[in-house]
Amino acid sequence: MSNENHSTLAFSFYKKENPGEEKKYNCNTTLASRINSLEYIVVTAALPYANGPLHLGHIRSTYLPADIYARFLRLLRKRVRYVCASDEHGTPIVAAAEKEGKSPVAFTNHYHEKDKQEFAALGFSMDIFHRTSSNENIEMTRFFYSELKKNGHIYEKEIEQFFCEKCARYLPDRFIVGTCPKCNANGQYSDYCEACGSSMLAGEIQSPKCIVCKSVPETRKTSHEFFKLSKFSSQLKQWLETNQNLQSEVVNYVKDWITKGLDDWDITRDLDWGVKIPGRKGQVFYVWFDAPIEYVSATAAQTDEWDRYWLRKPDEYGNSYYNENAIVHFIGKDIIYHHFLFWPAMLMGMGRGFHPPDNIAVRGYLNLEGRKFSKSKGWLVSLEDFLKEFPADYLRYYETAVTPHTVSDADFTWPDFQAKINNELVANIGNYINRVLTLCSRNCSSLIPIAKNMDNEDIKMLEEIKITAKEVKARILNFQFKEALERNMAFCMALNRYLSSKQPWKEKDVVKNNNCIYVAMQGVAALSILMYPFLPFSMERLHKVIGVTELVSWNDLDKELIRSGVRITGFGILFEKIADEKIKELEGRLKR
Repeated sequence: MSNENHSTLAFSFYKKENPGEEKKYNCNTTLASRINSLEYIVVTAALPYANGPLHLGHIRSTYLPADIYARFLRLLRKRVRYVCASDEHGTPIVAAAEKEGKSPVAFTNHYHEKDKQEFAALGFSMDIFHRTSSNENIEMTRFFYSELKKNGHIYEKEIEQFFCEKCARYLPDRFIVGTCPKCNANGQYSDYCEACGSSMLAGEIQSPKCIVCKSVPETRKTSHEFFKLSKFSSQLKQWLETNQNLQSEVVNYVKDWITKGLDDWDITRDLDWGVKIPGRKGQVFYVWFDAPIEYVSATAAQTDEWDRYWLRKPDEYGNSYYNENAIVHFIGKDIIYHHFLFWPAMLMGMGRGFHPPDNIAVRGYLNLEGRKFSKSKGWLVSLEDFLKEFPADYLRYYETAVTPHTVSDADFTWPDFQAKINNELVANIGNYINRVLTLCSRNCSSLIPIAKNMDNEDIKMLEEIKITAKEVKARILNFQFKEALERNMAFCMALNRYLSSKQPWKEKDVVKNNNCIYVAMQGVAALSILMYPFLPFSMERLHKVIGVTELVSWNDLDKELIRSGVRITGFGILFEKIADEKIKELEGRLKR
């Protein structure tokens, strides 16, 4: 996980587009169909908010699927930048820091380092884990603001803002709780309703109270800056309707918001903590203005070629065309509004070669025994606690296995976790690899044997490697990671059946015995590539056993993967079963 920073961003752009023209953003071909022409791909994971420890629910929708996709693209030899960062601004940070008697800087420093360490422990191959408070993001945010304002997309407006006399300050969104005016849900913050997913303008929330002193605030006039989100309604709708990568269930959801009418977006907050707005004393940008810009900032901090990932060169007529790059975001369903409306509109408003994302992959929540994870109620399994008990690959396997490419939620229980690991990972893949390595050691002195005159069953099994590689590739490129994992597991089951059919432990014919072990070892080598995006730690261990010294290419699955005469060394049990006693102990730790 690199954290290389370039002190000054080099803003290099293609031909300036006319900001007055309403440009169309067609994306009527899939990323899967474009993969051969793509070279520069930026993969982002939604920024973790630096106000508390990560738990199992955070991993499922965002960071793990983004890592699987990035690792796979690297196997295709694409220039991939997997970027993420701590989201360190906003009123929740200020409120949480005040509660602990810390400054926002000290508060976010702690969680940034903690998240960084836990992401590394889970094998998330981020090229950079950056920060929204970085100089790069401050510079990039102000650049976006300057361009959007110059292009006529930002304006000033006088509004009514909540003010707490007791606390002697304006109360931005997360310092106010009340009732949503659209669905009547209680206990909602004043900028966004978690119950119905609607955004709110300042002053709209009903029955407001200050979260610090619980008093009822008054309203005072103040001046804020607004982004003309309503202006982009037709462009956003056209982008949604023509983009073949986006999930239809999400597109329909977002189009409903557009149909009801988009409000212009207040991008100002009366705070000291955040990216300060030039020329506006005591005001900073709303966190959802600078947070997505951090995707660009992190890329720019990691590579001087950031523009190759984010900008598209117009043709001679000024029309944008696909010129070898793609932007792919991974998010949870709680931030659909911000990523499908605010952020694409900002990119459209920039011009200069910026363009909306090619895909935004959305997944649902992970609940714990039917209830939402809750830090305050102690109803959670933290990453820190999990990693003390089990290897990271166990969590990677389980969460991939229960996460389809939909916004549907999943439910975590310790018994279900145990069953997935013991009955699938251990019994299928672990069992096969151990059987084959043991046979090679005992029957062939740990050397890959020479294959001669293979029969149809041998040849068919080798062909199955190529078929599996093709099908898994198609599923990953279409963001169907659960289905790709299932195809790998089916392949391993076929390998187990092949081994049981051949029974090399009984075979007296040396040639047939050698052929079987040769084919079985090709299967082991294939699994080490096929499963690498999902289980990197385990497959790296396996690579060492079978003599793979550098990361292979996905295209190697069409070739002989491990040659005769190669010696296997130092193998052991790859996956251990989880005992019933351990599961009972972990269930007992949950606060019910």
